[in-house]
Amino acid sequence: MADSAPTGRAKWFWIIIILLLLVVLVVWLWKPSGSTDGVVAAPEPTGQSTDWAVEPDGPSVPVTVPTAL
Repeated sequence: MADSAPTGRAKWFWIIIILLLLVVLVVWLWKPSGSTDGVVAAPEPTGQSTDWAVEPDGPSVPVTVPTAL
């Protein structure tokens, strides 16, 4: 025989637990933790790096390539 649906205290216990979880979820999503008062906006991009940097004429580190035997 199948178990019958919960009645009495057990039924109200689960209803109250689910309602409490929903209240906690709504409060958490309504006002999330953390403060955004000190957040600084990202600076505007200034352009490509070649616009303000000078390209070097040669390698910046001397390279010694071994010769074949």
